[in-house]
Amino acid sequence: MDLLFLGKVLWRKLWILISVPVIAAFTAYLFTMDMPDTYIAKAQLATGFTINDQVQLTEEKFNSREADVKFSNLISSMNSGLSVNLTSYRLLLHDLDPANVPFHRPEVEGFNPTPEEVKRVREVVSDKLKRFSPLTSTDPEFELISRFFIAYRYNYNDIKDHLVIDRIPNTDFIDVFMSADEPRLAAAAPNAFLEEFIRYNESLKLERTSESVEFLHELTVKKKDELDKVLQKQKAFKSDNNVFNLEGESGMKMGQLSVYETQAQNIRSNINRLELQIRRLKADISQLNAPSTSNSNQRILELRTQINEMNARYITGGSNNQRLLDSLDYLREELRIAQDNSQRQGAALSDGFTVADLKNQLADKEIELKVQQDDLNMIEARIRSINYSFSGYANKEAELAAIQKEVDLASEAYNSALSKYNEARNRQLISNNLRLVLMATPPVYPEPGFRLVIIALAAFTSLLFCVMAIVGIELLDAAVRTPEKFKRMVNLPLAGVINRIDSRNFNIRTYFNQQNGIEETETFKSLLRKFRHEIESMNGKVILFTSPKKKDGKTFVMFCLSYVLSLLDKRVLILDTNFKNNSLSQILGRGQSDLKVLDTKKHKLLVSAQGTEKKVEPEFEHENSYDLINPTKYKNIYIVGNSGGGSESPAEILSGRDFTNLVSLLADSFDYVLMEGAALNDYSDTKELVRYADKVVAVFSAETSIRQLDREAIQYFKSLGKKFGGCVLNRVDTKDLKL
Repeated sequence: MDLLFLGKVLWRKLWILISVPVIAAFTAYLFTMDMPDTYIAKAQLATGFTINDQVQLTEEKFNSREADVKFSNLISSMNSGLSVNLTSYRLLLHDLDPANVPFHRPEVEGFNPTPEEVKRVREVVSDKLKRFSPLTSTDPEFELISRFFIAYRYNYNDIKDHLVIDRIPNTDFIDVFMSADEPRLAAAAPNAFLEEFIRYNESLKLERTSESVEFLHELTVKKKDELDKVLQKQKAFKSDNNVFNLEGESGMKMGQLSVYETQAQNIRSNINRLELQIRRLKADISQLNAPSTSNSNQRILELRTQINEMNARYITGGSNNQRLLDSLDYLREELRIAQDNSQRQGAALSDGFTVADLKNQLADKEIELKVQQDDLNMIEARIRSINYSFSGYANKEAELAAIQKEVDLASEAYNSALSKYNEARNRQLISNNLRLVLMATPPVYPEPGFRLVIIALAAFTSLLFCVMAIVGIELLDAAVRTPEKFKRMVNLPLAGVINRIDSRNFNIRTYFNQQNGIEETETFKSLLRKFRHEIESMNGKVILFTSPKKKDGKTFVMFCLSYVLSLLDKRVLILDTNFKNNSLSQILGRGQSDLKVLDTKKHKLLVSAQGTEKKVEPEFEHENSYDLINPTKYKNIYIVGNSGGGSESPAEILSGRDFTNLVSLLADSFDYVLMEGAALNDYSDTKELVRYADKVVAVFSAETSIRQLDREAIQYFKSLGKKFGGCVLNRVDTKDLKL
């Protein structure tokens, strides 16, 4: 079904689409006339999930996903039954307090509580409000409190149905709306709801965080005890081994050892140099006989004396005086230069040196060598002493390092527990970030458009239901209805369309003789004339009318076609070969008591070979047959009837008779011979009569649907080929012709 067809159907039923919404809107208007005014107030809650302006002891980064989860959890908690119960408690206590102006007054018949009952309800409700206890059916006072809730209209559904909780997108705020019939109640309800929810949420968080803080406090104390034990162990070890700074002392010893090793290396170099010089002097003495003196010997001796004294002071002071060490290095360098100069002078004046001079030099060198050897022995002794002390330090450092590792682990565990404890304390101090940032105030004016919304919604809903109903009916309707739909479903050529008319007291002469201006009548006449033109265009005089189902209108179509053909002075003979239902014989042969029929034994079809003559009417004088033709009250329309109700088929009834010859003779005498066959789905009459016809026309009713048997009949029509003259779609609604 295409959209254009649906649009035309909806347009044709426009009166329904207009009248039903108007009636619905008017009905909604009547029902809402006594509707009380509705007031809406809003309160706002800040959650702190996205923005937190409180002091934070720990740095926490914002996580949008975590914030969305928190918002979902919070809104779910706010929609819980306990939150609504706490609000009901607050409102009921307000109205039961004599000092307050109640929002509602009891409107339930027979509700007349005693002062004792009122006092009891106030006590129980106050206790439940304080303990965050919901009202359950197991409570001893359930029936009594429920009566008060119903009477004052503070029941669970009375609050829940008028309460709306909504988060403002991309913000930190949640709006709570309350609609009520009294402005003070509209403001008091959301305020009470948020205040009680904040109080309840704070109690839950405090309870959970208190358990966590207590556990972390115990854990911190335990880790502190473990750390104290390890520190006491470290202190005892240092005290027992008289070691308090092994690392510093060991570092100092390593520095001294490095200095001593450097000095020892320098002294060894000097010793090697002196030994070489002594060997050279001994060689010179052996060559010289006269001793000589050198001017620089006195300076060399002074330098050596200063070096020995300063070296003794450096070693005695602990070998850690850098300034003394620098002075010592300077004197040694000066001594080396003086000795070099003396050697150069000796080399230059060696020819003038005496043996005594060389012996003096040799004695000096030997003394210097002895000094250097003594210094080397002393330094090596210090080095051995330091190396020996290191063996004791290594064991102590290993034990102290193990103890220090225990101290570090215990300290780390204690600091971690302390950090978690402080964080938990911080969360306990700021456990509830929920704040009521906007208090609801009583609205001045009621909501103006609520009633109009109901009326508009009623009209729109009824219109939508009407459209859905019409479209649904059209989709479920399997009837042919329109010529376009017939062509799609049947795929057979369409010879004509006949619209549906009122067949009661039908008089075809009146239809064609009067111009009444009725659309249905004029359309009927126009469609019949179009169908007549199609019949005249067919190359055939003997036309068989049939249909797949009974009561599709074959008789009516044949009768109307005969009449419009007679208006053109066409002689039409109707052969009523529908032996199962002789409607044509009954209609056209009405008033004829001696109606001649085709299926009686006394009327035989005689041929001219019998030599029998019978006087016939002038127009039939050329035929040699019994006079089976019956005139009708309509000019140029004749009928050959049948008695009807027979159980035999046409082949059985016409067996042994020359029906082919009769049809041929009648066709020569008339312009058109119209035959009617029984319903093809039920009988084989049509298939037996096809051989006598030039063309076959199938009549379909637009009020029926195409089923499997009809498809078999359609397939048979297609098998007739050129002999099939087309279909006639009968009983089409005049309005459907415009779709």
